[in-house]
Amino acid sequence: MELTVARVCTAIRRGVATMKRVFGIDVGGMSVKFAIVDETGTIIERWSVPTNLADAGSHIPDEMISSINEKLASSPEPIVAIGAGVPGPVNGEDVVRAVNLGWGNMPLGNILREGTGLPVALINDANAAAVGEVWMGGEGSVTGNSIFVTLGTGVGGGIIIDGKIVGGDHGCGGEIGHIPVVAPSERVCGCGNVNCLECYASAAGIIKNANEIAEKAGEERRFTKGEEIFEEVKQGGATATAARDMTVDYLARALAGIMATVDPSEVIVGGGLSGAGDLLMVPLAERLDRYVFPPMRGCYTLRRATLGNEAGILGAAYQALQLV
Repeated sequence: MELTVARVCTAIRRGVATMKRVFGIDVGGMSVKFAIVDETGTIIERWSVPTNLADAGSHIPDEMISSINEKLASSPEPIVAIGAGVPGPVNGEDVVRAVNLGWGNMPLGNILREGTGLPVALINDANAAAVGEVWMGGEGSVTGNSIFVTLGTGVGGGIIIDGKIVGGDHGCGGEIGHIPVVAPSERVCGCGNVNCLECYASAAGIIKNANEIAEKAGEERRFTKGEEIFEEVKQGGATATAARDMTVDYLARALAGIMATVDPSEVIVGGGLSGAGDLLMVPLAERLDRYVFPPMRGCYTLRRATLGNEAGILGAAYQALQLV
């Protein structure tokens, strides 16, 4: 990862040998990704291990500890804390639920701390990505108010207020994808509710939008990938464009509601759908400007996420740095 001139100067002033280093960890259903990160956001080393889902994921914490302790023993510089992003709500030191890992009320923070002797910060993976994007995808600081939304298989997100991620009293802060929307049809969300935002604004949602529009128009064609839809938008296809516009409208209304609550300086969009670039972002900017509280127009930045898979690791590392 490249450092800006300001970050290089900061590193020189502090001295490389005194730079704090932490573990940033992204726990996923396929692999657990690790990195050693310093306080400028530079990734010193990265590696991963397969996620062991046997026995309801009960072996994952011990395998994380083993990997961490191995690096602690061989590292030429001290590593002083652990930050871990996990795919589920977090309440203090506990992972409340992580369905794809088989976890329920997993005391991961306490287990990692006892197994390594290091302080541990746990954070939801989408929240970690939000922190990472604000920290290293932007100006190199996490200070004001920001909204991060990721458009993938579902819709995830994170809300940062006064430089701190909103976790909430039950670990459910920033669950943007589960904002209820008003729609002409009913779709059951994976959470069990009906017509959550992710039913309409995710990669799966835009495909359903396109296929419903095609069916009503009597078209036999059916879409199976978001990329197909945006390719047809580029060619001027009416069905694909209508589906894109529907998706953008639901998303813009939801974001405008959050913006009226937290008054952010920036809104960041990531995930697979953000790969459509201007085909998504330009109409989103137009709709958002239409729905946002008028005094906020022209006072915020809308941008695409830039860090990809590194965002979660960096966000987890940032949380760890706050402990030391």
